[in-house]
Amino acid sequence: MVGAATQRTLEPEDQVIVGFGKDESILLQRLLNQHLLKREVISLVGEGGMGKTTLAKRVFEELATTHFDICAWVVVSQNHNLKEMLIGILRCIMPITSEISMKDDSQLAEHLYRSLMGQKYLIVLDDIWTVTAWDAIQGCLPDNLNGSRILITTRFTEVARYTSEDPHFMKYLTLEASWALFVRKVFGRSGARFFFLTCEYQTFGRNDFLPFKFEDPNSTTWEIRNFLQFLGNRITLQCHGLPLAIVLIAGLLATVKDSLEIWRDVEKTLDGIDSIDDRISKILSLSYTYLPTHLKACFLYFGAFPEDGNILVNKIINLWVAEGFLKPQKNKSLEEVAENCLLDLINRSLVQVNELGIDGKIKSCKIHDRIHEICITEAKREKVVCVIDGKHGPKVSRWISCQSSHWPITRANYWNHTSKKIHSILYLGKELYLSKCRLSYPCLELLRVLDLSLVNCSHSMPSGIVELIHLRYLALSTIGSLYKFRLLKLQNLQTLIVCSWMDDYPLQLQCNILDLPQLRHLRLEKRCSQYLPSMVRENLHTLYWLKVTSSDQNPNFRMVPNLKELGIYVEGELFPGCLKSLVHLHVLEKLKFEIGRVERFYLPTAFPLNLKMLTLRRTYLPWKVMGIIGKLPNLEVLKLKDFGFCGPKWKPKKGQFLVLKVLLIAHTNLKQWNADVNHFPVLERLILRYCWDLKRVPDCFAKIGTMKLIMLDSCTSSLVASTNQFSSTNMLLFKKMPDSALRVRLVGTKVELPNSESSEEESVESSEEESVESSEEKSVESSDHEKGLKDRKSVMKYLKKVPKALKWYALSELKRKVWRALRRK
Repeated sequence: MVGAATQRTLEPEDQVIVGFGKDESILLQRLLNQHLLKREVISLVGEGGMGKTTLAKRVFEELATTHFDICAWVVVSQNHNLKEMLIGILRCIMPITSEISMKDDSQLAEHLYRSLMGQKYLIVLDDIWTVTAWDAIQGCLPDNLNGSRILITTRFTEVARYTSEDPHFMKYLTLEASWALFVRKVFGRSGARFFFLTCEYQTFGRNDFLPFKFEDPNSTTWEIRNFLQFLGNRITLQCHGLPLAIVLIAGLLATVKDSLEIWRDVEKTLDGIDSIDDRISKILSLSYTYLPTHLKACFLYFGAFPEDGNILVNKIINLWVAEGFLKPQKNKSLEEVAENCLLDLINRSLVQVNELGIDGKIKSCKIHDRIHEICITEAKREKVVCVIDGKHGPKVSRWISCQSSHWPITRANYWNHTSKKIHSILYLGKELYLSKCRLSYPCLELLRVLDLSLVNCSHSMPSGIVELIHLRYLALSTIGSLYKFRLLKLQNLQTLIVCSWMDDYPLQLQCNILDLPQLRHLRLEKRCSQYLPSMVRENLHTLYWLKVTSSDQNPNFRMVPNLKELGIYVEGELFPGCLKSLVHLHVLEKLKFEIGRVERFYLPTAFPLNLKMLTLRRTYLPWKVMGIIGKLPNLEVLKLKDFGFCGPKWKPKKGQFLVLKVLLIAHTNLKQWNADVNHFPVLERLILRYCWDLKRVPDCFAKIGTMKLIMLDSCTSSLVASTNQFSSTNMLLFKKMPDSALRVRLVGTKVELPNSESSEEESVESSEEESVESSEEKSVESSDHEKGLKDRKSVMKYLKKVPKALKWYALSELKRKVWRALRRK
């Protein structure tokens, strides 16, 4: 009964939205009403499962990048937290530094108010339950009299009328729309078109009967369609136009299209249930009942996460593997098996895609709050989860989910428990500062998962961790030295994540962590030194970050032959060819380079041929060496961040980037980009951020047949103007663009650089230019080292052009440090 996971769930445009066309038009008109300049609050109200969030997200995505300077989305949920709401909105505006996160509510409120002042903004407050939540946040959102809008989703009429003068009430789907949604979800987009050739919505009487069996080989295609229509109509009718009920039951039936018995069982079970809550509960119970055993465990594990919480896909996959839910399959790693399980749950509509990465793969997911309720109910019935919050106290269970503001694993709560049931402890509450913590209790001896990533430990790590020899997953946020902790005792460890919660206190770990025999995923800070293992470790799949210094001139990557993801942080001058053993990583798919205190970085002369994603940050490479990267046969995503490449001119060569689908360039002094349609033949997405010297995008990008999206983030108006002409419909909101049409998105504030700088800056720049020019005259052929210094000087000159008022927006705290260091040079 397990349906095969398909890639169609990864396509963002494949999100099924049926029957909301009129609602969408009304919302767009209200949000874009140019005659109403005062700030307007629009409330979208309807019961849980009506599709409020889906509709709001659809409208938000259409407007966010074109008509507003600032756009933000934050989930409020049942128990609102003002600080989380404020930081959630600020995160959409600027990078959240440790300085910002440590501010109190009043300081954050003032920060948000100042950030929004004078800006035309669109803010979505999703799932507000009380008027108290609205009263707490509304004073932080200024009325700029420029057409700013606030969109609220709520299931409570009193909240909607309190927040908005004219709430928009969601309506149940019509029978025709319900049937269309059902068929689309069961048979997919192409299958729905085929099915609709002979099937339309009809109402069948209760005693209607079709005298043939679904499995009968003598049944004609017409008879099968007719009988499917009969059962499907009856099932759809029982959903009473509630979209959540329809997609859930369709998600179940999509995996069992060949089982007449289950279709009949579903129709019979739903018949005669009048209460909508009872109907939803019954549908959810059916969806859970027909899950295979291994998927039940994976689904129930979502109950350990907070309601409406966003869950990183990498995290949930690694947790499933650590818990031992999955069995290895031939030619597939456990992570690949887990990913297929996640896709299966998505196809069944039990899990929602929350965010897609730049490569089109799922980055984070979540579950609907009504599905979360049944998940918690079933998990508690199975006695596998204990949620510790303000309502429920600590007790022994297989999974402990700490969602309160204090640390519950204390001597008073757990010392007397001798049962060794606890397998997972996940702290998922508010950010917590912990000075001392002890984990050496009898009931924790079989602990497999310990997630303390939201607990800021001030003294290395809790005592007793290294005695938990069954640990497979360990995530810590701490400061100071961890040398005295013998982490190598954790011989079963599969995933290790350690980060510092203060920038000024880098971590100090043992340099031989990679010698752990079962380690699969290691994520450390860039400044943590690590040696490659002394013996071949075939289990290791992920390594962020490997610090390479001038003293480590020949890292031997043959010791980790099955690496799929690798991040290299270079600190200290490296001679050319020192990373030549990278070519032996035959299954490596993702590679990142970031440069610290290095005058010159030499690009490896050869890369692994299977490489699909490459990121370069602060490498200051000249465009002329791009040919090494362009020749990679499988490269699909290329990210150039913070002067990964620099220089005023880039002219790609024909025959390169043959399979590149995504190109991101952020922070560069590129002025002239000479490209034609043959240089990026299958490119789908082009993202440009803070490209303040680039005046226009090459016209060829409008002619590439595969191009879907050009995104400009905080770029100049001339670049925006040159790109807008690429879109034939110019993003008309009330005319749907064909799937193949090119979309142009504008994100953030468009930046205009000043025409003239201060006299002091002019004199500094002119002197630098003269010195560079004179050196060029003396030596026609400069060395690569001198070329690198020249590029850095041009970058330094470029950074001086940035207006002071924009530096906080354009550069994060770390980037500002780099900027000051360059100024000092």
